[in-house]
Amino acid sequence: MAQFIGRLADIGIAKEANRGVGVVAQYSVPKANFDFNDKANKARSGEGLGHISGNGSQSIVTQKFSEGKIDGEINANSFGLIMLSALGSVSSAGENGAFKHTYTVTNSNQHQTLSLHINDSVADRIFEGCVLDSLELEVNTEDICKFSSSFKGKKGQDSSYTPSYATADYKFVGRDLTFKIAADTSSLAAASALSVKELKLTINKNAEHNFVLGTLEPEDIFNKQMTIQGSVTIDFTDVTFRDYMLNGDYKACSILLTNSRDAIGSNTAKLYLEFPRVDFSEWETKYDNDEIVTQTINFNVLYDIATSKLISSAYIVNNVTSY
Repeated sequence: MAQFIGRLADIGIAKEANRGVGVVAQYSVPKANFDFNDKANKARSGEGLGHISGNGSQSIVTQKFSEGKIDGEINANSFGLIMLSALGSVSSAGENGAFKHTYTVTNSNQHQTLSLHINDSVADRIFEGCVLDSLELEVNTEDICKFSSSFKGKKGQDSSYTPSYATADYKFVGRDLTFKIAADTSSLAAASALSVKELKLTINKNAEHNFVLGTLEPEDIFNKQMTIQGSVTIDFTDVTFRDYMLNGDYKACSILLTNSRDAIGSNTAKLYLEFPRVDFSEWETKYDNDEIVTQTINFNVLYDIATSKLISSAYIVNNVTSY
């Protein structure tokens, strides 16, 4: 069989109607890199056999599973399904010729599972019951907005997957970002957008294969505790960020990406995340001799007891009817 480069491989994803039961791919995901693979754990005999060998004489497969990463550019249509896997539930409605998909964090350890398909020159595989482990978003001034995701799933099976890429999708770049910080969520709309140089946001779901006796495969894959962290870099023109850290301030913040270049009816593609309560840590300045001095601060998203929410608002606007 002929060798091939990674660009010739394809990835598809689909929302599972029944947990861990594979379905046909709904979206072919343009990717930058991926390394999703079958894995196996083995038990090696440690018995002494009258020889100095420390690896024993037997190796027995005890667990079979899958895990790995998918990295790519944020495409508003297919990314909506990754957002569902990240947050747990979604409701959809038409809005000015487009569709708005509103996400909420499901307070459970069994968030939406996906089927992940791989097509390459060697074989087609389907990985069922895949659960998002982590998701990172990156926005900077030079590139198309990117994501990096990791998933955990059941062992792969031979399958048949024919990729079908969308003829049009909606991407975001750095100039599409509006980032705000305010005293509370009701003040965000009137707050001024910050002049941001780089933004990163990471959602960790600490997914875990749930292995039980009597089977090689995990009985399920659970998401456990959920944490959200971010960092933002701006020019160093005042000490506001420093004081947020030193004073132990709590703020609300919002992240909005708006693609105003490509119309969807009388609407545009958007990605929005709003956090009602964040705290700030690890403030640092960067003094390169020949560069404008910048500052970077990390923030942690906290659970807001007053509203019983970790995320106060999250949505995507695109031309997908529903997920």
